[in-house]
Amino acid sequence: MAAQADRGGSGGAVAEGSRNLHAGTIEIIMLPLGRPSPAMVVACTALIVALGGTGYAATQLPADSVGQKQLRNGAVGNLELRDRAITQGKLHDDAVTSRAIRNGSVKAQDLAKGILPAAASTVHQISGDPIAPGAVGAVSAACDPGQRATGGGGGFAGPAVTNDKMVDSIPVGEERPVVRWRVSLFNGGTAPRTPVAYVLCVGP
Repeated sequence: MAAQADRGGSGGAVAEGSRNLHAGTIEIIMLPLGRPSPAMVVACTALIVALGGTGYAATQLPADSVGQKQLRNGAVGNLELRDRAITQGKLHDDAVTSRAIRNGSVKAQDLAKGILPAAASTVHQISGDPIAPGAVGAVSAACDPGQRATGGGGGFAGPAVTNDKMVDSIPVGEERPVVRWRVSLFNGGTAPRTPVAYVLCVGP
């Protein structure tokens, strides 16, 4: 099969290797297209799968087709999770233990009200020896075994006197945690008076 085109001139060179060609014409020879070989079909198919397989995996996966068994350990980290993506309903019992929480990461404001039981507290009170007028005396109160002191105070038994003074009100003793509280008082009255100390204690 050949196609001829007018060169638009009266003369010209004849193309080398052409057949039955008159001056001023060009002959174009079309080569027949044969069937592709089986090897070529396999190679092209492999190339298409290689180029398009990843896109299919990313966009054509059915819902819920990837679960815990399909993920290797460490495959999903903090950067892959949006804020509040994991809620209480998605965690089974005992899924998060103390080992999974670093020290200081959970603050009081992070806990719902009433999530932790309130520590039972008790007040222990004791009276000391009478303090003479114009003198300073001290008395201390202690918690029961297994408790620790969280505060304390004291004063004189009976009505207050204008000139009374509290010299100090402090935790004392070598025990840790602290279990005792001391108060030192100045008696501004005109008669001996009894000092009283109290300590606020909580369980372990």
